Amino acid sequence: MFWRLVAYLLAFYLAYLLAYYLANLLGFYLAYLVAFYLTFYLAFYLAYLLAYLLAFYLAFYLAYLLAFYLVYLLAFYLAFYLAFYLAFYLAYLMAFYLAYLLVFHLTFYLAYLLAFYLRCTPSWAGPRLMSSGAH
Repeated sequence: MFWRLVAYLLAFYLAYLLAYYLANLLGFYLAYLVAFYLTFYLAFYLAYLLAYLLAFYLAFYLAYLLAFYLVYLLAFYLAFYLAFYLAFYLAYLMAFYLAYLLVFHLTFYLAYLLAFYLRCTPSWAGPRLMSSGAH
Protein backbone atom coordinates (compact mmCIF):
# COMPACT_ATOMS: atom_id res chain seq x y z
CA MET A 1 0.00 0.00 0.00
CA PHE A 2 2.80 2.34 0.85
CA TRP A 3 4.59 1.76 -2.41
CA ARG A 4 1.42 2.29 -4.24
CA LEU A 5 0.94 5.66 -2.54
CA VAL A 6 4.54 6.61 -3.28
CA ALA A 7 4.11 5.57 -6.91
CA TYR A 8 0.89 7.51 -7.13
CA LEU A 9 2.40 10.65 -5.56
CA LEU A 10 5.52 10.31 -7.64
CA ALA A 11 3.48 9.94 -10.82
CA PHE A 12 1.23 12.82 -9.83
CA TYR A 13 4.04 15.22 -8.92
CA LEU A 14 6.18 14.16 -11.86
CA ALA A 15 3.27 14.70 -14.20
CA TYR A 16 2.34 17.94 -12.45
CA LEU A 17 5.86 19.30 -12.33
CA LEU A 18 6.61 18.14 -15.83
CA ALA A 19 3.42 19.64 -17.19
CA TYR A 20 3.85 22.82 -15.14
CA TYR A 21 7.46 23.44 -16.00
CA LEU A 22 7.03 22.28 -19.56
CA ALA A 23 4.04 24.54 -20.02
CA ASN A 24 5.72 27.38 -18.17
CA LEU A 25 9.06 27.13 -19.93
CA LEU A 26 7.56 26.28 -23.26
CA GLY A 27 5.01 29.04 -23.03
CA PHE A 28 7.47 31.61 -21.75
CA TYR A 29 10.32 30.82 -24.08
CA LEU A 30 8.10 30.18 -27.05
CA ALA A 31 6.32 33.46 -26.47
CA TYR A 32 9.62 35.23 -25.85
CA LEU A 33 11.36 33.73 -28.85
CA VAL A 34 8.42 34.20 -31.16
CA ALA A 35 7.93 37.75 -30.01
CA PHE A 36 11.64 38.53 -30.19
CA TYR A 37 12.33 36.98 -33.55
CA LEU A 38 9.06 38.09 -35.01
CA THR A 39 9.57 41.66 -33.98
CA PHE A 40 13.25 41.61 -34.83
CA TYR A 41 12.87 40.14 -38.29
CA LEU A 42 9.68 42.00 -38.96
CA ALA A 43 11.26 45.26 -37.93
CA PHE A 44 14.46 44.41 -39.77
CA TYR A 45 12.78 43.46 -43.01
CA LEU A 46 10.26 46.24 -42.79
CA ALA A 47 13.01 48.75 -42.17
CA TYR A 48 15.08 47.21 -44.95
CA LEU A 49 12.24 47.17 -47.41
CA LEU A 50 11.07 50.59 -46.39
CA ALA A 51 14.54 52.03 -46.69
CA TYR A 52 15.16 50.29 -49.98
CA LEU A 53 11.84 51.17 -51.49
CA LEU A 54 11.88 54.68 -50.11
CA ALA A 55 15.38 55.30 -51.35
CA PHE A 56 14.71 53.70 -54.70
CA TYR A 57 11.38 55.30 -55.40
CA LEU A 58 12.30 58.60 -53.86
CA ALA A 59 15.47 58.81 -55.86
CA PHE A 60 13.87 57.50 -59.02
CA TYR A 61 10.71 59.55 -58.93
CA LEU A 62 12.42 62.62 -57.57
CA ALA A 63 14.92 62.51 -60.40
CA TYR A 64 12.22 61.62 -62.90
CA LEU A 65 9.80 64.30 -61.78
CA LEU A 66 12.51 66.87 -61.34
CA ALA A 67 13.85 66.22 -64.81
CA PHE A 68 10.39 66.06 -66.33
CA TYR A 69 9.04 69.20 -64.74
CA LEU A 70 12.30 71.05 -65.14
CA VAL A 71 12.33 70.33 -68.85
CA TYR A 72 8.60 70.91 -69.13
CA LEU A 73 8.61 74.19 -67.26
CA LEU A 74 11.77 75.36 -68.92
CA ALA A 75 10.47 74.54 -72.37
CA PHE A 76 7.01 75.93 -71.64
CA TYR A 77 8.13 79.16 -70.10
CA LEU A 78 10.96 79.62 -72.54
CA ALA A 79 8.62 79.14 -75.47
CA PHE A 80 5.90 81.22 -73.85
CA TYR A 81 8.11 84.15 -72.93
CA LEU A 82 10.02 83.92 -76.17
CA ALA A 83 6.80 84.09 -78.14
CA PHE A 84 5.39 86.76 -75.85
CA TYR A 85 8.39 89.05 -76.00
CA LEU A 86 8.89 88.40 -79.67
CA ALA A 87 5.30 89.30 -80.42
CA PHE A 88 5.31 92.24 -78.04
CA TYR A 89 8.50 93.80 -79.26
CA LEU A 90 7.70 93.10 -82.88
CA ALA A 91 4.34 94.78 -82.46
CA TYR A 92 5.88 97.61 -80.44
CA LEU A 93 8.72 98.25 -82.89
CA MET A 94 6.45 97.88 -85.86
CA ALA A 95 3.97 100.33 -84.41
CA PHE A 96 6.74 102.71 -83.41
CA TYR A 97 8.46 102.69 -86.78
CA LEU A 98 5.20 102.78 -88.68
CA ALA A 99 4.08 105.76 -86.67
CA TYR A 100 7.50 107.41 -87.07
CA LEU A 101 7.64 106.84 -90.80
CA LEU A 102 4.03 107.84 -91.25
CA VAL A 103 4.45 111.05 -89.32
CA PHE A 104 7.77 111.82 -90.97
CA HIS A 105 6.48 111.30 -94.49
CA LEU A 106 3.18 113.01 -93.83
CA THR A 107 4.85 116.10 -92.43
CA PHE A 108 7.45 116.10 -95.18
CA TYR A 109 4.91 115.81 -97.95
CA LEU A 110 2.54 118.23 -96.25
CA ALA A 111 5.32 120.81 -96.00
CA TYR A 112 6.28 120.11 -99.60
CA LEU A 113 2.72 120.47 -100.79
CA LEU A 114 2.21 123.62 -98.77
CA ALA A 115 5.38 125.12 -100.13
CA PHE A 116 4.60 124.11 -103.68
CA TYR A 117 0.95 125.00 -103.85
CA LEU A 118 1.10 128.16 -101.81
CA ARG A 119 4.28 129.16 -103.63
CA CYS A 120 5.99 130.22 -100.56
CA THR A 121 9.30 131.97 -101.29
CA PRO A 122 11.94 132.55 -98.72
CA SER A 123 13.14 136.10 -98.09
CA TRP A 124 14.90 138.08 -95.42
CA ALA A 125 11.59 139.26 -94.00
CA GLY A 126 10.23 135.77 -93.75
CA PRO A 127 8.05 133.79 -96.05
CA ARG A 128 5.52 135.64 -98.17
CA LEU A 129 3.09 134.66 -100.78
CA MET A 130 3.85 135.42 -104.36
CA SER A 131 1.30 137.61 -105.91
CA SER A 132 0.10 137.11 -109.38
CA GLY A 133 -0.69 140.76 -110.03
CA ALA A 134 1.72 143.60 -110.66
CA HIS A 135 2.63 145.94 -107.86
